[in-house]
Amino acid sequence: MKLRLKDIRSALGAARTGSVSMRRRLMLYFFAVLLLFSLLIAMLLFLFGAIDPLDSELEWALENQLESTANFVEWQCNNQAAYAISLSQQLTSEIKEELSDSKLTFDRLRNDPDALESVQNRLFSIIHSNMQLVPCSGAFCFLNTTVNDTLPDKSYQGLYLKYANLYAENTIHNDICMFRGFSSVARENDINLYSTWQLETKEGLFPEAEALMASKHESISKAGFLSSVYKLPDSWENVRLFCVPVLDPDGNTIGACGFEISNLYFMLSHKALGADQSQIFCALFDRCSDGYTGQISGNQSGYFPLVDSVFTAENDGNRTVFHSGGIEYIGKIREVRLGATGHVVAVMVPAEEYHALVRTVQLKISVILFITAIAILIFALWGSKRYVAPILKDLERVKEGVGPEQEGSRILEIVDLFAFLEQQDLEHEAAVSALHQEAQEAEHRLEHLQSELSQANRDYELAQVEISRLAYSRKQEVDPDEFRFFLGGISKFTPTERKVFDLYLDGKSAKEIIEILGISENTLKFHNKNLYNKLGVSSRKQLPRYAALMKQQETGTD
Repeated sequence: MKLRLKDIRSALGAARTGSVSMRRRLMLYFFAVLLLFSLLIAMLLFLFGAIDPLDSELEWALENQLESTANFVEWQCNNQAAYAISLSQQLTSEIKEELSDSKLTFDRLRNDPDALESVQNRLFSIIHSNMQLVPCSGAFCFLNTTVNDTLPDKSYQGLYLKYANLYAENTIHNDICMFRGFSSVARENDINLYSTWQLETKEGLFPEAEALMASKHESISKAGFLSSVYKLPDSWENVRLFCVPVLDPDGNTIGACGFEISNLYFMLSHKALGADQSQIFCALFDRCSDGYTGQISGNQSGYFPLVDSVFTAENDGNRTVFHSGGIEYIGKIREVRLGATGHVVAVMVPAEEYHALVRTVQLKISVILFITAIAILIFALWGSKRYVAPILKDLERVKEGVGPEQEGSRILEIVDLFAFLEQQDLEHEAAVSALHQEAQEAEHRLEHLQSELSQANRDYELAQVEISRLAYSRKQEVDPDEFRFFLGGISKFTPTERKVFDLYLDGKSAKEIIEILGISENTLKFHNKNLYNKLGVSSRKQLPRYAALMKQQETGTD
């Protein structure tokens, strides 16, 4: 292909003003193709569940709800603890005044209904007022005494008030009823009795509170705790109690007081946020031998799970899988310390809803990805026709040897390729010419070297003839007996003398031998004397003559 420089420059200038870079064309095309394959792979991963689109969203929703619920449970419990300590102190002071006014001791209240009724009349206003200040469903004060300790069923005295007909977390306008206590105290304060009201509380109903009353405590605050869930006798209600001890002025435990959190109140006050997972709910659990049990809250959307009393759980990575009543739930748990007892806050959503959401989102994303993939495919086909096809066409013209002046190219790299090929042709011709010249010069140098080598060979042969002639003439000049003595003396050399002898034969001077062997001049003279004596020569000048004859014999030359 022969292109004139003027034509190349003209075509290159025209191409650079109106052409599109091959790099840009290929980048755009390959980007479209790679994006298409990426979308197809992503669509398959979504369809087969390898990528869970709800993982991050559900993780965030559960974590956010867990954080909110745990914080609210701790705040509520701390609030109850603060008021319970205050309530205990107020009750201690009021009982002290009552006993002082009636000139009785606490022990003498046992089996004295009138004195116990008088104590409850004084305690009612304290319990009632604190109950309205605290987030709770009831308040109580159990005293370690009874109106009749001769009965077969043991019980203890106390005042237990509850809100009636809870319908909201806000209890300001709710009616109050009496669950335990003297009925006369209820009548005097114009409140109703609970449907299963009794005068006293039977032992064994609240074992944790009873254990608190039976123990000695140095600090009210450190002894407070949130109890397990108890079922109120003869009712549908389940409740927890936040309990602190009630002490007499001497520090002896005479009872327990605190606040009630019923399951209904927990459900009303801990409704889950809802958000996109409409069935998410929370719970406050206690560990049991079978798993977890406790109080469960519903959702702001109105959802409340139908569950058994016990949840089993197993870890699944960062989440926990719960089972209750044959239903599976996905959620998270967190350990919390409420007073002196540990509990577990849990949030969860039915696994069925989770999987339904996953399928819905997977389908939506797959449809979007499919439509996008079709659009990218169309774009890639258009890009192939618009950008790649011209490149292939120009490459075919390059193979056919068609220059840009014959059929214009709109691709910069193709135009540059023509110019590059032209330059390569010129450089190739120049390189071939230079190599041809160098080959001729090398041939002349080789002929000259061959001539010099032939002359050197002839000189070498003449030198060998001259050496043989000199050796022969020398041989005629040497006495045979002296030469045999010379040869016999060599076998008598010591190792060092042999080294000195060989160096002399190699043509080394005395000074060079001293440097090579690292000996002194006197030592060399000593070795020389021994050499001369053993070889039968009088000086070093005779050595070359005998050495030449010795080498002649070794090589077998006459």
